[in-house]
Amino acid sequence: MRDKLDDKIKPILDKLNSPDKFNVKKINLGKGNSIKVALVYDKDLIDRNIISDYILKPLMLHVEESFTGKENITEILMEKYICVDDTIIKTDNEEITDFIKKGSTAIFVPNSENTIIINTVSKRYKTIFPPEIETSIRGPKEAFTESIEDNLSIINRRIKDKNLRAERLIVGERSQTEVAIIYIEDIADEKLVNKIRERVNLIKVDHIKNAGYIEEYIENNSYTVFPQSFTTERPDVMAVNIMEGKIGILMEGSQQGITLPAIFIEFFQTVEDYNQKFMLSTVIRFFRVIAVILVLSLTPIYLTLIKFNVELLPDKLLQPIIQSRVGIALNPIMEIISMELIVEFLREGGLRLPSKIGQTLSVVGGIIIGDAAIKSHLVSSTTLLVVGVSTVATFLIPNYEMSLTIRILKFPILFLTNALGIIGVSIGWFFILVELCSLDSMGVPYLQFKKSDMKDIFIRAPLWKMKKRPEAIPNKNPVRQEDFRKKFRGNNNGK
Repeated sequence: MRDKLDDKIKPILDKLNSPDKFNVKKINLGKGNSIKVALVYDKDLIDRNIISDYILKPLMLHVEESFTGKENITEILMEKYICVDDTIIKTDNEEITDFIKKGSTAIFVPNSENTIIINTVSKRYKTIFPPEIETSIRGPKEAFTESIEDNLSIINRRIKDKNLRAERLIVGERSQTEVAIIYIEDIADEKLVNKIRERVNLIKVDHIKNAGYIEEYIENNSYTVFPQSFTTERPDVMAVNIMEGKIGILMEGSQQGITLPAIFIEFFQTVEDYNQKFMLSTVIRFFRVIAVILVLSLTPIYLTLIKFNVELLPDKLLQPIIQSRVGIALNPIMEIISMELIVEFLREGGLRLPSKIGQTLSVVGGIIIGDAAIKSHLVSSTTLLVVGVSTVATFLIPNYEMSLTIRILKFPILFLTNALGIIGVSIGWFFILVELCSLDSMGVPYLQFKKSDMKDIFIRAPLWKMKKRPEAIPNKNPVRQEDFRKKFRGNNNGK
């Protein structure tokens, strides 16, 4: 009987192709010559209370009859013992596999063509809250939780691929924190997966608090301000990155996950870029490029013009600047630095306070301090305007870590500019580019522009033209979509 049951389950397990993710529970059923049945389900998607209270308990404790010689066992179980209303019978292995991958539980009975499918999908998915930092306009409004089980459940709902893997490791000698490494086996580069797994396994610390610890422990270049892994609180972002061949890392107790390897350009892209017209997304990406240039260069160039190269300013612009600087107590560099620091203080203070109070502090504090600074002749109105434009430009950078990095890099460029003028601006940009070119993330160059990837870097080409995964990310399967548009648009328009 057991051999027949195993023979019936084996094709299903072969299709699921992930023994660590799916559980097979065998139980004895009936009195006397009992028969053995098997339950198969996804450990990350099911509600364990439903399986325990409404399936296992009735079948294991309340079945008083013998099923020896009976042919309609599945119907009897459904009608008399299984206490779940959403229950059906299926015979096709493909359908059964699909139901299991979506969170249902399948009950296999030997010597029967029928398989009982029970809806045991966990309802905890409904209690997930929207992201606080990575806000969504058109995309899903859901964020990771502090439960690794919930987070894996969300990823499994988004990627139902049989090759999706979630390897669980324990990190922290005393905290015993559970960490999951997530990837798609036939897409992710095997060497990359092995490297990340090895580095996580080598972490030997007493306690680990959140995913940021893992990020810092396994990165290649510790002495750089640029983030070498992509941090996100949104499951849809992690799912997209995993589909491109990256490896995701989730940790128990952390509401953020990280994906590796990271490349520079992805910090200026958002999932919303793909939820709207490609022409609009392209324009927005150009805005982001301009914003980065403004953040790093606007105040240094302004400092150069008013301190070293006043003759470059046209007369109509020069006169208002001169008039605004009459009677100003601080020199240009002190004006700019003081205003930049005040902006950073307000920004950080607003983040640490409750949301409503923080917003009030940032707005009201900025208005009051700016107005008082001008009236007291500490800074000029022109300087305040330039710093304000530079500050607003930082809000166009979608990733918080990269935004913080670029804001910090502005200060050394300002000091170089104060000493060397426009040459200081050039030197600052030169060192930034050299640093970007020298970095790598898990052996993948940080700043690289592959010809085939240009469709999705500074511009966003139509989705149907992006047939391949990014070449910058090592992967086993470069093709992500077929040229299916030829079927309804003709051979010429689908190219």
